[in-house]
Amino acid sequence: MVIRDKILEIAMKVGKTIIFVCTKESAGMLHNALVRGDYGYPVSTIHGDCTREKRDKIVKEFKDGYTTILISTDVLARGFDQSEVNLVVNYDLRVVHGSPSEPDNDVYLHRIGRAGRFGRKGAVFNLICGERDNMIMEKIEKHFKHNVTEVYSWTDNEQFEDALKKAGLI
Repeated sequence: MVIRDKILEIAMKVGKTIIFVCTKESAGMLHNALVRGDYGYPVSTIHGDCTREKRDKIVKEFKDGYTTILISTDVLARGFDQSEVNLVVNYDLRVVHGSPSEPDNDVYLHRIGRAGRFGRKGAVFNLICGERDNMIMEKIEKHFKHNVTEVYSWTDNEQFEDALKKAGLI
């Protein structure tokens, strides 16, 4: 609901958006939830099981602006240099394989590095759902010695707007 009711509204205003998920199953579930029914949001989805040709087509469509919202596993976390990505959403926080309470700080850094490239403004939203996610986010903040500004309620438009103003997107 947060993605549908808040993030996509923001995404349509600020430019291209990448929503990172941890698994191809999450990618498919989120894609289906956004494109079916009354929503019909124009999103593309990419993951490691896509053929090389399909990945190339999806990336080209995103770069050319045919789609502005891209759901991706970490297949695009590194080496994807698209200057118009202004918003990154971590739908799932990546953890170290085999250690469900330890964040993968390297992947986190690469994911958030997709926003605001080449001197452009960018913002990152991390969806935190429950104590486990809170603990992982605290470890990420401690690792990078940086506190993340929190938006406590997805229904509070002021908090979202303040975060976007601080990022220079509105």
